[in-house]
Amino acid sequence: MISELRLATVAVADLDRSCAFYADTFGYARLGEGTVGGREAELAWRMPGGLTGRAVVMGPAGATAGLLRLVRFDVPGEPYWGDYSRPQDYGHYALNVRVPDIHSTIDRLRAAGGRSRSEPTHWTVTPELSAWDSLSYDPEGVLLDVFQLEAGDGSPLADYDGRPSELQTVAVHVADARRSAAFYTALGYEVLYDKLIENMESFFHLPPGTGLHNINLYVPGGSLNGRVELAQYVGFPGEQQRDRAVPPNLGILSVSMETDDLDATADLLGVLGAEPVCDPVELDLPPYGPSLVRTFFGPDGEVLEFYQCR
Repeated sequence: MISELRLATVAVADLDRSCAFYADTFGYARLGEGTVGGREAELAWRMPGGLTGRAVVMGPAGATAGLLRLVRFDVPGEPYWGDYSRPQDYGHYALNVRVPDIHSTIDRLRAAGGRSRSEPTHWTVTPELSAWDSLSYDPEGVLLDVFQLEAGDGSPLADYDGRPSELQTVAVHVADARRSAAFYTALGYEVLYDKLIENMESFFHLPPGTGLHNINLYVPGGSLNGRVELAQYVGFPGEQQRDRAVPPNLGILSVSMETDDLDATADLLGVLGAEPVCDPVELDLPPYGPSLVRTFFGPDGEVLEFYQCR
């Protein structure tokens, strides 16, 4: 068993400010806290020797997937995406949150210290699914895709409790959406939708004529939160961010998936060509406690943390 995305780890410069932002904008609560450091964490998280961090896990009360692990390291870092002037580069790119009303949420986001990149725009995903979508930044400059869905009868996303959601997806910019989708489906994910989106260059700040191949994947049998969203800018190639997406640099460092058999998962990842970051290590992971952990690079240099609870 390999789970949906249980959480995304994001390095921040000001932990208290970031926690307040997500609480005020989305109503997220603190679900766990802890420290990060030591030789095992340095191996799994690609941390320089001696670096330590303080972590706070946030999400809607009671949530178990699609959580946000905010970490402040004791040495300053720089945003590894810079000013997002190269949006075509590869790796973990954005956090996506569903909200009941896009306009009031954007007002709260701005009041809490965030800022907008693209105003709410309406677009059709599938015949039974459309969205009001916006791009914003949190106070640290992490890109947020905040959206309001209009899901018709028959859409698996029609069942919605009307609250700001957990992380619905973590977006990964990829070189080849089909190749990356094959990797994640081999882990047990299934395709929710697969669409080439055109005529959205102004929203995504792309060169004219660039299409977006978007594939959204989920783990069947559970929540539709914690999904993987693959984004390929067709005809607009980029470069991997893996050498910059390391502590203490700021931004989305990794996503985490639970497994009930880390050895079997590692064997599968080896067959799929995933490059291991480290051998298995023992870590006390907020909010899950003592775990056996191993990290790998995904197809586009994105770091994937797999853990087996003790």
